[in-house]
Amino acid sequence: MRYPILCSIGLVFASGMNPACAGDREAALAVVNRAIDAHGGPKALAKAEMRSRSGRGVLLLDGETRLTTEETYRFPDRCRLVVSLGRNRIVLVLNGAKGWTQSGGETREMNEPTVRERKEELYVWWLMNLTPLLKDGFDLAQMADAKVNGEDAAVVKVAHRGYPDARLFFDKKSHLLVKMSRRSTETGVALTKDYVFSDYKEFDGIKWPTKEIVSFNGTTKVSEVRFDGIKVLSSVEDKLFEKP
Repeated sequence: MRYPILCSIGLVFASGMNPACAGDREAALAVVNRAIDAHGGPKALAKAEMRSRSGRGVLLLDGETRLTTEETYRFPDRCRLVVSLGRNRIVLVLNGAKGWTQSGGETREMNEPTVRERKEELYVWWLMNLTPLLKDGFDLAQMADAKVNGEDAAVVKVAHRGYPDARLFFDKKSHLLVKMSRRSTETGVALTKDYVFSDYKEFDGIKWPTKEIVSFNGTTKVSEVRFDGIKVLSSVEDKLFEKP
């Protein structure tokens, strides 16, 4: 079982970006601020540093496998995912600088490369809050427009020390986040990872995508999941992330 791939359920960064397309930070901030307003506003999104969601879908590697997932996030460095694949129940937890997995009644510590992969994945979900992009340490640049599902999208490149660069694609009509791309490493293999978001609905005053498709290298579809039960949480106890 490829635990890192399962943790991605829950974005693909094209390595050939042309830096000449980058605009200044102010232009990128204007795109981000419009998106923040479209998603529910800065006050609502700022409360989403702790949230949960559940979903059903399919894993599309080595055939088609039905899955369910229950996810709890406490940004920027903690997450817990409980994924069921048929009769297999897998728990994946990132707890700060450490992580662990559980399957078949056996609990294991994540090794350092896997922890790094999980931290990069969690970073992606933190970026979905959008308001972190306004903080110090995030370098933004506007890129050339692109097409997502046939529609025009404004593109913002995000750089942050310690994480791979990411590109965020915002629909130019709705200003909603419709795609995120980044460079990734999965089970030691470097690749490009795309997350495409659609079917937005409002939960707790915030518009979240309820459909998510993950692909590798722009061609290999990895998973398709529909989410419901998205909740903003007032607190998440430390013990949820502790190794049993």
